[in-house]
Formats: sequence, C-alpha cells, structure tokens
Amino acid sequence: MNYSFSISTRSGDEYRIMFIDADISLLAENVRETIANQGIDISEIIIDRIKGGESTPQEVLHAITGRVADLFAENENLVIYYSCDDMNPIPSRNMRGANKELSVQEYRSTLFSHIFDSYMYSHQVSGITNTPIIIKGEEYKQFMHLIARSKHQVIVDLIKDDVIDGWGK
Repeated sequence: MNYSFSISTRSGDEYRIMFIDADISLLAENVRETIANQGIDISEIIIDRIKGGESTPQEVLHAITGRVADLFAENENLVIYYSCDDMNPIPSRNMRGANKELSVQEYRSTLFSHIFDSYMYSHQVSGITNTPIIIKGEEYKQFMHLIARSKHQVIVDLIKDDVIDGWGK
C-alpha cells in the first residue's frame, strides 16, 4: 500500500504521514510465505515533520491517529509496522520528568503506545492489538510496533519472534 497525507498546524508546522509497503525480505522464508498465503498487507507508517520545530500538539497526534484508524478500518488484512525514530530530537521534551532517562526512541515508543491505548479506549474499539518489539543490543535498544487485528495475532507473533531471533542477536 502506498498512501500519504499531510497535516498542518496553526503555527505553520507540517507533517507528512506515509504508508509504504514494508520490506519483509529480511524475514525468514516461512514467515514471508505465511504472510503471502494469508493475503496480509504489511505497511510501514512513516511520520515526517516537513516544516517547523514546535512540540507536536495533541490535536495533531489525534488527527494522525484518526486517519490511521480510518485507513485500517478500510483494509481488513492490513498490519501496520512502525519503527520509532532515534535520529531526530523531540522539540520541547521535558527532561525533568519521570521519562528523563528514556532514550528518544524509547520515549517515542512509550508515547506511541499511550496514544494507541487512549484512542482505543476513547473510541471503544476492541479487537486491535499493538505489539511492541524491543531489540536489545549492547547499550542500545530498538523499538518497533505492529498494529493488527486480533485475528492476525498469530502472524504478528511469527514476525515478532523472527525479528527478535534474527535481529536481536
């Protein structure tokens, strides 16, 4: 799936949200075959700030979440893959609070899960899971998420196990 949209704020910040076909070539052959046989579409979501440097307002996060939910609802066999950015700083991040020890990537992962859980609760949605994948290296952790319908949890678990087994070494 290739799809994108933009969101702008009143202060002039602009975000581009893109869905692209996830590169599954590094997954084990049996996992790729299972994905193909089940007709699963694995799309990576990329959130890119095009303009601005202000902290991202809640309404932007909710707008992104709403659009993602709509797209997800329209595609029965969609599994969304999200890799938390570790390269770009977070504008206006509070470094004094409980999350001050978290890396930028772990902070984004925590925020992503919080927004997901909040959306699911406030819209009374069930049957959709957010499965975090944490790859632990020497003094480094990488955070990813898979969002899928509960009926696709077996495939999500296959992907998660394969990623951890293959990349987590």
